[in-house]
Formats: sequence, structure tokens, C-alpha cells
Amino acid sequence: MSLSEQAFTALVDAGCTECPSKKLIVEAIVAQTMPTLGGEPYGTPTWRYKGEDLVQGTYRIACDACKHELFGESACSRCASADGVARALVTNNALPIPASCSSCGSELLTATVFVPATVTYEGKRAAKARTQTVPEDPGFHASRVECKECRTILERRTTCVLCA
Repeated sequence: MSLSEQAFTALVDAGCTECPSKKLIVEAIVAQTMPTLGGEPYGTPTWRYKGEDLVQGTYRIACDACKHELFGESACSRCASADGVARALVTNNALPIPASCSSCGSELLTATVFVPATVTYEGKRAAKARTQTVPEDPGFHASRVECKECRTILERRTTCVLCA
């Protein structure tokens, strides 16, 4: 069952159906832009998703108080592959972030990555998304790396970035 924006809004606005809590935990796989220097994270990553991307990447919504699950999805949000979420969360990155640009040699690169994130909703207010996932962790998936100097792009195109 895929989640529409209207259904997502109704779920988070209503709160838990099993207890009086309005505080919900949304788990999603969403895009982040990460600056790198010499192939290592350098600086602060920024979230690169819009509201509809968060909804599309949501795989679980549960009550913070009683842990009752209000929504669960196991299919990959990118390719709809069965059990894709589980594979995305346990597999390692298939597009290594290079130490330098293959064209100009610059070590300053920007990676677009997908990571699992948690967002807390309480009523109509959402907290900032959080992730603890770093490049060495399962669940971290680079999809694109761009050189900040010459704009050369390295992309993963052959299979699903998340679950393949």
C-alpha cells in the first residue's frame, strides 16, 4: 500500500489510534546532499527532499508513546520491489565516493545520497529530520557525485539505488 500525501497528512494530524498521544515517529529513506573532501564527509550535510519526497520515502509511522504502528510499507519507494525497504536498510553503498574527480583531480565533491531518517510529528508540527547513518553504514546509498570545480558527474544508473 503506497501512501498518498493526503493519507500521510491525515495520519500525522490525527495522532495515535490506540492511545491519546499525538506524537508520531515517521521513518523514511530520503535524499541528502553531502559535501566531501578527499572522499570523506566535509561540512554539514543538507536535506534534499521536499514534502512529497518524504511521503514517498516513508516506510513506517508509529506512535512514540505506545509504539503502535499506523503505517508500514515493505516495497522499495524508488522501484516498488517487494521487500526493498529491508534490503535498502541492510545493504552497503554500491557507488563508492571517490577521493578526487576523475577529470580535474579536485578533492571537493558533492554527493547526493539516500539515508534512513526519522522525523517526529506532534500534531501538525514536525521536528527536523535526523539520521545517524554515515558512508560506512548499511543503509547509506550514494546515487550521484558531482565535482565542485568542473561539474563532472558520476551517477549510479544500472540498478535501483536503494535496494538492488
